[in-house]
Amino acid sequence: MEKVDRLLNRARGVLVGDRALTWAVRGLAVAAVAAFAIEVLIRFAPLDPVRPELIGCAVLGLVIAAGGWVRAWPSRLEVARLADRRLGGRERLSTAVEFATAEGALVWRQRVDAGAWAGEADLAAVRDPGWPVRSAALALAAGAAVLVLALASNPALQSLRVQRATQAAQDQAAAQVGQLVKQSEKSPTASDPQHQALIKDLKNAQQAVKSAPDPQSAVAALSQAQSDIRALQDPNLAKKSQSAAAAGQPLQANAASAKAGQALTSGDSQAAASELSKLASGVPQLSKADQQKLADNLAQAAAASASGNPKLSQALQNASDALRRGDTAAAQQALQQAAQAEQDQAASENFNGDSNQAINSLQQTKSQLEQQAQAAQQGAGQGQQSGQGQQAGQGQQAGQGQPGAGQGQGQGQGQGQGAQGQGQVTGQGSGSGNGGSGSGTGQGNGSGSGSQGAKSTEKVYVPGTSTGSGTPQGNAGDPSRGTDSQLVPYSDYLAQYTATAQSEVDRELIPADDQQLVRDYFQNLAS
Repeated sequence: MEKVDRLLNRARGVLVGDRALTWAVRGLAVAAVAAFAIEVLIRFAPLDPVRPELIGCAVLGLVIAAGGWVRAWPSRLEVARLADRRLGGRERLSTAVEFATAEGALVWRQRVDAGAWAGEADLAAVRDPGWPVRSAALALAAGAAVLVLALASNPALQSLRVQRATQAAQDQAAAQVGQLVKQSEKSPTASDPQHQALIKDLKNAQQAVKSAPDPQSAVAALSQAQSDIRALQDPNLAKKSQSAAAAGQPLQANAASAKAGQALTSGDSQAAASELSKLASGVPQLSKADQQKLADNLAQAAAASASGNPKLSQALQNASDALRRGDTAAAQQALQQAAQAEQDQAASENFNGDSNQAINSLQQTKSQLEQQAQAAQQGAGQGQQSGQGQQAGQGQQAGQGQPGAGQGQGQGQGQGQGAQGQGQVTGQGSGSGNGGSGSGTGQGNGSGSGSQGAKSTEKVYVPGTSTGSGTPQGNAGDPSRGTDSQLVPYSDYLAQYTATAQSEVDRELIPADDQQLVRDYFQNLAS
């Protein structure tokens, strides 16, 4: 019986190996067909990533191969019957297995005969007939089809990836706007109505960007938010600041109002408000002569600021009239009103600084959103060129820009960008923008801008600060030479413009990358 057992064990090993190969090929074929079905499906209903589904196909093939192999594992009696049939054993092995526990002479002789035959049997014929050719061919065909589909372009999948990438970019942009909202809410002036409107615009922009159907709509929402925020700013702030600086020059000529005049000239509205309040409190201690002299200086300051800052001008004029009447109480009240006008201007300047910072941040968010959307489209094979879709909002970044220049024949107007806001450039051809306040006027023929205009041999003129008599302070132009008498060379006010621009730079209202540009610009003007 020992020889019979050895033959049956070897035969079982051969059968198990053959059937393992067969079911392995069948499982591979099932996995390949399932993967092919997935690749076809994702062209109509795209999935990304598709790796989990492909891993599931491999697991399915493995389960089928293992399950089929386990079910095909032959029993001892089945091995004996297959060996008898395929080796020609005439039921020697199956009989020996069936009567393995029986005793008797006949059984003994049968075992001896089966053992003798088993010792001479050839196991090569016990193998399962044939190879799993069909399953192997199906597996190869399906696998090749999967590879071709995987390497081929899938527009639906590319579109899904672009959509997800752009949505992620929009979510990131919305998060950045949300950070601006938090920063604005932490501001000391967050309770002011103007600041509340700023926060509301930022929140609306955040929601619009998050729910936008595409990046272009999100960029348009950010541009609209920038426009809404600019609408909250005081468009006359630059003129008010310029007029206040002009009002400070006459006040510097009087010892009693010198500090207030210096603060006004330097553009420090907060300090100017404080100094005007101190001046109001010190008016009763002045002598009659000093009061009359101060009245003259206040009248000159009122005239100098009349065109751009009527509130300050009226308060200064009222103070002047009261001093001439000898009414110190009314003069004090008028000077307090002037101080309040400067306090209001300081608040407007601070708001403009915060709002300009928000506008700059929105511009950076727009640029990043556009770049990420374009990168996603290019990565998906869309072939879009860098820079497309950036028309909306270009050149709208507050605190940046180039000085303006006009060009043409006859009288005309042009726009100029300065360190803060926009300004008008009036002239016949060439002009220079004001980097400090965003306004400038040019006169002459030809064209010029920025530092190039300053380096030209042709003089560039700007509006002069008017005195009480109506003539500008400084070297007024000569009408006989084609220069308006209300204009003076820009060099007369360059120091004032430079100080104002430097103040804006120091307050970090201008992005760090552009601060050096502003400094270089005024250095070129001065050279």
